[in-house]
Amino acid sequence: MLTAHAALNAELLTDPPRGHLAWGSQHFLGQAQGLYPVLSCDRMKGWQWRYTQLPTEMEDTLSGEEGEEEEEEEPAPAPAPQDPVEPQLTEASQVLGASEIKQLSLHLPPRVTGHPWSLVFCTSRDGFSLRRLYRQMEGHSGPVLLLLRDQDGQMFGAFSSSAIRLSKGFYGTGETFLFSFSPQLKVFKWTGHNSFFVKGDLDSLMMGSGSGQFGLWLDGDLYHGGSYPCATFNNEVLARREQFCIKELEAWVLS
Repeated sequence: MLTAHAALNAELLTDPPRGHLAWGSQHFLGQAQGLYPVLSCDRMKGWQWRYTQLPTEMEDTLSGEEGEEEEEEEPAPAPAPQDPVEPQLTEASQVLGASEIKQLSLHLPPRVTGHPWSLVFCTSRDGFSLRRLYRQMEGHSGPVLLLLRDQDGQMFGAFSSSAIRLSKGFYGTGETFLFSFSPQLKVFKWTGHNSFFVKGDLDSLMMGSGSGQFGLWLDGDLYHGGSYPCATFNNEVLARREQFCIKELEAWVLS
């Protein structure tokens, strides 16, 4: 059984209040404009009809889209590291094989990556003479790679950031380093403790120093040499013994 309130509401919904002759036309006009009749009660005026704007389908869709969180795009995967460019040698090395050269090239400064290796001096061709090495270096300014093999077959050497030359004091930069294949490659980079990189006079060539010892030392005949731990590179003895005899030495300019 309908209550009085529900009955009144039903009657008003099906039969608009009398005296509102234009109610029907207003009703259809309102619907066309998106307005819909809603019954409301005012304490002073009683029950009355009013029109209200209802959200359209377009607005519902937009409001729904605004409420959705934007999905974050996953970052693109980083490209796989490419193999370093294998150095091109002007001629074959008598000290290092292709495998050792490729390993060593990974530790060279980026500025020389891809540069050809030019053999400027080798003892098998130019003889055992430090002065001859200096002469062969004249006119070159690029970095130099010294490769040595001693009487025990041990392979080691040094990378100099600039050409080998006669000097009154030490020269070079922190790019300079020592290395040894014993038998796996070990690289000894600059520690920052001092700047005793390279020093050359007529009687000897020295690389790295500290406490009166040199990381690598070669005599004027390029026949005898020595290697000791030093503060510049915190290196191990490069050869199998601290003093050694040179069987082969090569100087490559990387430019």
